[in-house]
Amino acid sequence: MIPIAKPGVMTEHERFMFDTFGYLVIPDALSPAEVEAVLAASRRAHSAYPAGEWRQLGHLYETESAIEELIDHPSVLPKIRNLMGDYFILQSTWATVQPAKTKGGGYHQDGSGVYEFRRLSSAQTPIMQLRVGYYLTDQSEDGMGNMVMIPGSHNHMTAWPKDIKADENDLPIRDVICGKPGTALLFHQGVFHRTGRNDRDFDRHTMHIVYSPPWLIPSDRMRNDPDFVARTTPLRRALIGDWKRPEEPFGVGYPRPPFAD
Repeated sequence: MIPIAKPGVMTEHERFMFDTFGYLVIPDALSPAEVEAVLAASRRAHSAYPAGEWRQLGHLYETESAIEELIDHPSVLPKIRNLMGDYFILQSTWATVQPAKTKGGGYHQDGSGVYEFRRLSSAQTPIMQLRVGYYLTDQSEDGMGNMVMIPGSHNHMTAWPKDIKADENDLPIRDVICGKPGTALLFHQGVFHRTGRNDRDFDRHTMHIVYSPPWLIPSDRMRNDPDFVARTTPLRRALIGDWKRPEEPFGVGYPRPPFAD
């Protein structure tokens, strides 16, 4: 029952599955060479910090070219455009490490904890963030730090059961997302999800890319690095939100990002 998709353009079947489940699993979204390069970049960045700690580091694309390539990666970007249209920004990127031999996290929806996105609607949580998690280490079996999703939980406003304890008193409908390195998990921020336990003797690395409407502020940086803005491509420059604010904010819009089509 896993909603499997292919890299590239969103098909009608994939769109139906995404709207129903709230996520898609995309095997082979990254090539082995791309996985190796992004994993090396993640390990470099985390090596500056103490080992054995769960951690996520933002905006590494400014210094790591392999991560920069993920901003507009062709395996996923067409699906983002299908779901959000052509006007969106890269809200954040997170190189995440879960240490070996660690417990899983608690269920949650992504977004603002101060003002939950689910409060924007009385029917179902609107898309405010689309997150892509690229698997950089093996997660082909349960117990490898896999993402755990509750299918369809973005489509209702029912309160979360308070007595649920991950891996102890869990919901039987949970979906443990398994995948080899290079797999991408694309999901709606309103799906309740959590990090699963990592029973293995190696750290789990995942690279998250988060897209949002252009009127949300970036969440992994206070500003865009001027040096990066100067040297990156026009499309990536637009996607990180480096465009002039019109005199009448959003009343007259702003230039469409220079997509190839």
